[in-house]
Parts: sequence; C-alpha cells; structure tokens
Amino acid sequence: MNRFIIPIVILLGSLLYSWFWNCYRKPECSGMMQPTAIEQTMTPAMADTITVVEDTVQVELTPEEKVLFEPLDVYFESGKSTITRTAELENFLKTAKAYLEKNPEAKLSLTGHTDSDGSEATNNPLSLKRAGIVKNILVTDGFSPDNLETFGKGESEPIADESTPDGKAKNRRVSIRLMK
Repeated sequence: MNRFIIPIVILLGSLLYSWFWNCYRKPECSGMMQPTAIEQTMTPAMADTITVVEDTVQVELTPEEKVLFEPLDVYFESGKSTITRTAELENFLKTAKAYLEKNPEAKLSLTGHTDSDGSEATNNPLSLKRAGIVKNILVTDGFSPDNLETFGKGESEPIADESTPDGKAKNRRVSIRLMK
C-alpha cells in the first residue's frame, strides 16, 4: 500500500507546486496579470546609441550572375599546361565578358588545383601557374587583367576521388567564377 501512496503524494505535491508557481509567482499567469502602460522617454543620448539590425535582403541575381557565380572548371592533362576548350567554356567566357563590360569593378576568380601526384612543394606552384595560363588565355581573348584574380590551391581541395585516373583528371583544373 505504501508503494502506491508515496508516488501519488509526490505527484500531487509537484502538481500543487507547479500550479502555485504559475499562478501566484509569475505575473504572466492568465487572470493575474494586470495591464500596465509602459511609458518610455528617449533622451538624445539614447537616440545615438540605438542600432537597427535589418533582416538579410534577398538579392535577385541577373541571368549572367546565375551563370557566373556557379564555378566553371577548366581541365588540364597531367603535367601539361594546355586547356581543352568546350562549348560550355565558350558560353561562360562570352557571358563573363559581357558582364564585366557592364560591371568593370567586378572580378573573376581563377583558382588553380592539382591532383595528388607530386609533392605539395611542386603542386602549389603548378596550380598557380595553371591559373596564370588561364588568365593569359582570357587576356588574349579580350579580358582586362584588372578583372582577373589568380589563386593556387595545389591539391588541398579535391572534387573527386584521387584513387582513380578519372578522379585525378577532375582535380587537375582551374575554377573560374565571379567573385562576390
């Protein structure tokens, strides 16, 4: 009999305590809260310290920006510095050229990458060299060098598995995209 009474007493005690806390200790309990008018005066010193935080603004991208903010990868053969021109690359470059003519302050990021063959000491300069090669090709195609920024990441940011030849081929690339 005691084993049933003790839990019931504990349960009733906790319910009674919760009711007491919610209705008499907290002013938010319905029926207990009295409406009060809050009067606030603002001094000139307070007005200078107010900071307004605005919500993030959704910016509608133009069709060109939708294409250019998506990185385009230009691929290289192992140990070579020549690129393969594709229709996708030509379309991207045409869109980029038109966008940069309208927005001369915008820049394209050319980020070189390598596969894991070779040491980091050789891959980092190779990735920067490949980005420079793409920059030279773009300058030859009529882009302003001031709108092109080159970076070299070496083998630090692979996009494919390095254990297969196809994966390594995908990691030998220069990513071209519009800088934010």
